[in-house]
Amino acid sequence: MANYAPSTRERISDLVAGMRLQTEVFNCATYINHTTNTGQFELFNVFGRILLMHLYIEAITDWGNGASVVSFTYDSNTPAIAVAEICDASDSVADVDQGRRIVWPGGVVGTTATITPSATISDYVAPGAFHYIGSQDGEGTIGMLTATATLASGTAQAFMNYVPLQVGAYVTANAAPATA
Repeated sequence: MANYAPSTRERISDLVAGMRLQTEVFNCATYINHTTNTGQFELFNVFGRILLMHLYIEAITDWGNGASVVSFTYDSNTPAIAVAEICDASDSVADVDQGRRIVWPGGVVGTTATITPSATISDYVAPGAFHYIGSQDGEGTIGMLTATATLASGTAQAFMNYVPLQVGAYVTANAAPATA
């Protein structure tokens, strides 16, 4: 039995780890796909300026073959600034087991996204450094860029934690990744 009401536990989580969001589960063959719209898919919509604390994609079911690689991106709509990677691409995500994750490393933008070595255990306590994302009253998207190949099968879900850095700043999750 829990000592706190569910709403209290959620509020404590927001205060410690940032506000948490998740996409719906999506099909890897559709969205970890380098041939569709050059493989750029938007996971989260950012309104205003935020502090990005955690970002990862988790394998909900085993992933099939196809040596795709994944990086995380930010695309600013207001002001209009072209999509930019917030980390370098991971190693191949072919045959990733259920429960493994592709983790945004934080820190220097050129750091490689990491595929966790085992299912259900990630060796990231926190990214190397958090990122300021967005601008005062701006709008943009956090997404994933896939390249090299298309995964044959499997499902995934994206998660993030953030803190608003201006009054009224917030993030929404796309139901399924949207094309840029």
